[in-house]
Amino acid sequence: MNEHIEYRTATALEVRHAQRIIELIAVPYNETIEVQRRGKWVTESVDPEAFLGVSGDVAVNRAHDLERPLGRVAKLHPNDPRGLRSELRISRTNDGDEVLELADDGLLSASIGFQSLGEQWNADRSAVKVTKARLMHIALTGNPAYPGAKVLAVRSADETGTQRVLTPNLDRIRLEVLAERAGMA
Repeated sequence: MNEHIEYRTATALEVRHAQRIIELIAVPYNETIEVQRRGKWVTESVDPEAFLGVSGDVAVNRAHDLERPLGRVAKLHPNDPRGLRSELRISRTNDGDEVLELADDGLLSASIGFQSLGEQWNADRSAVKVTKARLMHIALTGNPAYPGAKVLAVRSADETGTQRVLTPNLDRIRLEVLAERAGMA
């Protein structure tokens, strides 16, 4: 068993302020990224069955700092075809309040700490697929490893109890496209 803890970034999907829940894809399945393993750059992906049967008490922290706890994983959904879907329960603290706001604004993503328990390497050992893994913790960070690690939607209740859907990434992309078009004119 490999005792080394690996760190990978994930996608935040939803922030529910009233319940203090952030829903995210902790690690996407079959998405490739370049990582350094034993001093060598390799292409890595995670198999859709890598986290089947995942359970246990999993902590949530800030930027992989185990001394900066933010909450716990409330639910894990390893059968989501996109990846390991997780619901994080954020504690009612100053740091927890800040993290909810930053995630709501699309400024934070998630990153996992995991131990690889099973791997399949290609012939020249330039690519690896993680086939079995143990989730050690989930960290909320502003520095994602996966290119697709972005907040997709944020929902919060207003005074009337209705839901409003914010789309910070879509809004940012729209502004970038408009700015790009204005620069070309």
